This record gives sequence, structure tokens and C-alpha cells, in this order.
Amino acid sequence: MSGEHDITAAKVMKQTAAIRDKETDQAHDASWLFLTNHMHVLTSISRAPDATIRQTAARVGISERAAAQIIKDLEEGGYLTRTRIGRRNRYLLHRDLPLRHPMHGHCTVGELLDVLNYGL
Repeated sequence: MSGEHDITAAKVMKQTAAIRDKETDQAHDASWLFLTNHMHVLTSISRAPDATIRQTAARVGISERAAAQIIKDLEEGGYLTRTRIGRRNRYLLHRDLPLRHPMHGHCTVGELLDVLNYGL
């Protein structure tokens, strides 16, 4: 019985180590991204302006709280306008506004979204 238990315990430990290694690899691979979550939220909203915060958060892979804060940031920055329609929100994207970094201020949000959504 002890031998059987040792084999089972070893198997569980090996599986646990494999999961931990995979999570470490994923965390390492995702330690930085080319685009911020703000851009991911904008892209998501450009594709589904009627989506709920929950749906947007799920699509981007962030918490609802983070998505709500990003949407608030984008509204305050003038990049989004929220309109209440019944119990839902609909977002209007202001595509003509420039990107925020001075190095890319010659490009608009709409131009970047077009590249991300449709390619060159």
C-alpha cells in the first residue's frame, strides 16, 4: 500500500510541478506586451460597442473592475462617450483623436484600430 501511495504522490507532485512550470512560462511570456490594456479595451469596444463591462473584461482578459477603470479613463480623456440605452451602455469611439504619446501623436486612435482590426 505504501508503494502505491508513493507512486500516486509522486504523480501528483509531477503534475503540480508541470502546472507551475506552465504558469511560470505564461507569466514570463506575458510580462510585457506591445499594447496596453487601454488599447485592448478600445479595440474590444470598437468591435462591440454595446458589450457589457463584463464581456469587455472577459475579452481582454482583465477584471471587471480594471475594465471599468479603463473605460472611465478613456471617457475622461475624451476617447469614448457613453450613452445609456435602457439598462445598457453604448460607447461611441472618437476615432479622430491622436494617440497620447508625443512620439505617435501624428497617428489617430482610428488609424491604429484599423490596423489592429483589419491589418494593413
